[in-house]
Amino acid sequence: MIGRIIGLLISIALIIMGLSGEYVLKGTESSTALVVVGVLFLIVDIIGIVRTKKNDDNNDTPAE
Repeated sequence: MIGRIIGLLISIALIIMGLSGEYVLKGTESSTALVVVGVLFLIVDIIGIVRTKKNDDNNDTPAE
């Protein structure tokens, strides 16, 4: 779970850096591409957190 939170922070940092226009994605020289990569990583991290949460909820139900 800590890894997902760190991933969220890195994704948000990538988005902010890309929006500032001062940073670019290496090999593309495009700040828009950096924002897109940040958003993609953010989506993957959110999906991972939701899946982890669902698995934790399913394991908390008592067996009958």
